[in-house]
Amino acid sequence: MDANEFRRLIVNLIRKGSVFDVDLASNPPTCRVSVGDPDDADNPGLTTNWIPFATTRAGTTREWSPLTKGEQVILLCPMGDPAQGIAVAGINSDASPAPSNSADKHLRVYPDGAQLEYDHAAHALTATLPEGATVLIVAPGAVSVQTKTASVQADDITLDARQTTVTGAMLVKGAFVFENGMSGHAGESGGPAAVISGTVAVSDDVIAGGKSSAHHKHQEQGDNAPTSEPL
Repeated sequence: MDANEFRRLIVNLIRKGSVFDVDLASNPPTCRVSVGDPDDADNPGLTTNWIPFATTRAGTTREWSPLTKGEQVILLCPMGDPAQGIAVAGINSDASPAPSNSADKHLRVYPDGAQLEYDHAAHALTATLPEGATVLIVAPGAVSVQTKTASVQADDITLDARQTTVTGAMLVKGAFVFENGMSGHAGESGGPAAVISGTVAVSDDVIAGGKSSAHHKHQEQGDNAPTSEPL
């Protein structure tokens, strides 16, 4: 092996380049990487054939975050042979600068503007999604949320359950509407089942103690005598 060939192999062992193209349908997924400068004798340019790119996990636990065109990578070439190369992401560039300069944050930014951020100094986890985005959580067993306070702001909220149980007190500041009846009983303290301040308007009837408030009768007791209880 002459000196020039040996030098070429050494130069090609580790090179910095950018993704020229990707093939996500191949198995494994592959890419082509452009490296070097065709006009630089000390760092001649080349574009690899289709080569695999590294991912964070590829065993029983797998992760999918494919390379994109133009992304800067490190090209690792065993024995200095680009045909055996592996592309390793990722290097920030002027076109794709770092999304943060904070030492306290772990942040991921997506092409549509969505962001997932954890600030370990502030102990704050934030997910920011673009207009029209949706979130779906599928847990056939159960979902449990444990927190001190919770706040949900939405135009509409639907609870679709066979039964919804509230173990503590409930305060409704807006109009309370029910469509399929309502029932209850007095609490353990023995107080009334319901206490309402203000006027109650009923369009049909109120049954109290089995007696109709709208249609009950009384037994006449005589002149100037009180009437009987509702019959």
